[in-house]
Amino acid sequence: MAAIAFDTLKCARRLIAAGIPDQQADVLAELMAEAFVHNVDQLVTKDYLDTRFDAFEQRIERHMDERFTEIDRKFAEVDLRFAEINGKFRLLYWMTGIVIASTTLPALARLFGLG
Repeated sequence: MAAIAFDTLKCARRLIAAGIPDQQADVLAELMAEAFVHNVDQLVTKDYLDTRFDAFEQRIERHMDERFTEIDRKFAEVDLRFAEINGKFRLLYWMTGIVIASTTLPALARLFGLG
């Protein structure tokens, strides 16, 4: 991952100048260097986030495309079902019209003395 420049010698010299014993200053400088390396390895970079967000967006888009495809399929099924029901209603309209005509016309003919 990312590298950080940490000068242990410079750190140890500053610690010694501040009054810390030589051996203790060396150990502290080494520990600080290890801590910085460990913490830098845990940092999240902009490139990493961009990559993760791109992957997430692609997953979301793929998921949404699947849902839209499923919705379109269901609407097509509903449209087909409505077409079937519409055809049945047309048949019922014609049958009702024939029944009305077959009962009304003879009654009208008898009423007006045509039959």
